[in-house]
Amino acid sequence: MVGWPYLSELDEARENGRVRPEARLVEGEDTASLVGSEWLAAVYVVGVLGGQPPPPEGVELVDIGFRVTPRDDEAGELLGAYCRFRALDGEGRSWEPTLEYGDRGLSRDPGNTSGGCTDGSMQPVRGGTEQTFLVSYLVPEDVAEELRFEVSVTTTGDSTRPAPEALVFDIEPMDTTS
Repeated sequence: MVGWPYLSELDEARENGRVRPEARLVEGEDTASLVGSEWLAAVYVVGVLGGQPPPPEGVELVDIGFRVTPRDDEAGELLGAYCRFRALDGEGRSWEPTLEYGDRGLSRDPGNTSGGCTDGSMQPVRGGTEQTFLVSYLVPEDVAEELRFEVSVTTTGDSTRPAPEALVFDIEPMDTTS
């Protein structure tokens, strides 16, 4: 009886998205299914500024590109309702995406990731259509090449009670020196 209130509150916090879901690990360039969509972490690059001024000293710009294909229109609606990203290091620290370097023309048809994941016109991604999402982070230089990337998507379609599921991608950064 003593644990019942705690477990009830924990379940409610998970459903509301206040407690992060247990993320499934995806290693290398494998694809993974998440709430009816296939996800691929296609590229992870460090320090590509695209003509922008550099970030402050001690900070590095990191980009991760995902290719996502919803199985059907319902999965595309779920992506549009609630889709969140984080960069994670090995010490348990996390970083949210930055918009400061977001518009550098690194993708031909980038999707929108503000709030949910939609196409470039802010419409749900149609079922069977591949969409690219490019997410940028400003992180300490010492962790820029050792990050994992988490994505979480609603299972309910309700942004106030998203009950999200999550994946964590562990890929190597692309060598941009050549």
